[in-house]
Amino acid sequence: MKILSEEWVEAFGKAINENPDYKPSALTWEGDMLLLIEPSGNLDHEVRVFIGLHHGECTGTRLVPESEEIETEYTLAGPYDNFVAVTKKEIDPIRAIMAGKLRLEGDMAKLMRHTKAAIEIVNSLGHFEFEFL
Repeated sequence: MKILSEEWVEAFGKAINENPDYKPSALTWEGDMLLLIEPSGNLDHEVRVFIGLHHGECTGTRLVPESEEIETEYTLAGPYDNFVAVTKKEIDPIRAIMAGKLRLEGDMAKLMRHTKAAIEIVNSLGHFEFEFL
């Protein structure tokens, strides 16, 4: 399956819930997230991915159509190439935010209390196989 496809988005949510290290690291986490992946490299259009997150559970994932208005507590935005670097673990997601490679909108203090949960979301990507664009 290709990254950012509907099949990938569904597998990502399932992998978060099946990651044994995610739940204990996110028991007090409340707040859905929108990944806003901007065109760069092999991606020629914006892709938006909703991730429902509540108390250690992924409540759902889906592609968000460009025409749909959506509000989430957090938005993580940046170029596709930088998301790929995080996915390949070439850069830690928190370091990517601090270095300006990804932009976070939302309560940064709350996120900093849940850095292990953020890292485990990324680690969940290693629990299933997919291809980059």
